[in-house]
Amino acid sequence: RVFKSDANFFLARFDDARALYDYLSECGIIVRNRSKIALCGNTLRITIGTRQENDELIDCMSRFK
Repeated sequence: RVFKSDANFFLARFDDARALYDYLSECGIIVRNRSKIALCGNTLRITIGTRQENDELIDCMSRFK
């Protein structure tokens, strides 16, 4: 689930945010794990970047298992 945002980032809920966070870090992509914040379990905050950065994020996430 992706939550509505009016900023340059969005909050998204995943089945296993910690595993995805670790995987993205290994890919060199830094996001914020917000899972410890009240009502934000299993969420990552992802900043909107350049087209190239966004493409790299999508590519990396598509390979996540």
